[in-house]
Amino acid sequence: MKKSRIYSLLLLASFLLLLSNCSSDDNNLEPEIPANNDVKTKAGSTNGAPYRVFYQETNQADTRKGIIILAVGDGGNENDATLNAQCTALADKGYVAITTTYRTNSEYYAGFKEDMEQIITKETAAFGIARNKVVLGGLSRGGNRLHGAILPANPQSNSYPIEGIKGVILECAGGDEWKGRSILYPVLFMSNKVDNTVQTPDAETFVNGLQQNVNPGVKDKSKTLIIPGSGHCTNANQYKDFIVNNIDNLFN
Repeated sequence: MKKSRIYSLLLLASFLLLLSNCSSDDNNLEPEIPANNDVKTKAGSTNGAPYRVFYQETNQADTRKGIIILAVGDGGNENDATLNAQCTALADKGYVAITTTYRTNSEYYAGFKEDMEQIITKETAAFGIARNKVVLGGLSRGGNRLHGAILPANPQSNSYPIEGIKGVILECAGGDEWKGRSILYPVLFMSNKVDNTVQTPDAETFVNGLQQNVNPGVKDKSKTLIIPGSGHCTNANQYKDFIVNNIDNLFN
């Protein structure tokens, strides 16, 4: 009786071992982002304007999801605490994230666009990431300057749209119905309902414009966070989670 029981147990163990060695069709799965909280940073500059890059050192080009570039607001620099926290969280999620300054004495829209173009060129090459996996964003003035690169051309202000990027992040950077209706890329938009600093009488008008937007993917992929009440960037502590929870939607 004991020999029969031992024999049965041996057969069961052999069967389980065989199951564990069976191969599955994993070749068609996308590479997984390593579970790595050790985010590294490096410094860079363009036209004398410094920026800071956040990334996971162990990630390879085929596991990095994309590049997120966030421009600072008035008086800010590449060490801006709000944007650095966002970049750290995005890097932990598998993105290369950048907090950047820009020249303030250059032509308003054209100079800003030139600085962003140089960062895109440098860092897509450094990390082996395609341009069509780049998202541009900005906080306050940084986002306001970005408007000239994500809306239809306006020769009077020498502003022309940037080409080939994936999407946009606008943080307390203003927006009216026309901008919502005309924006060329899907957007993550954050604002207090009323923000007199950027002359937005009611941020929900931007949302209304997005609902009328017919540019490819904009209406379907855009997400908005409208915080009740008035103020300028007064609830920026809520922005990080909103961005981290919705950023993948721009890349799908």
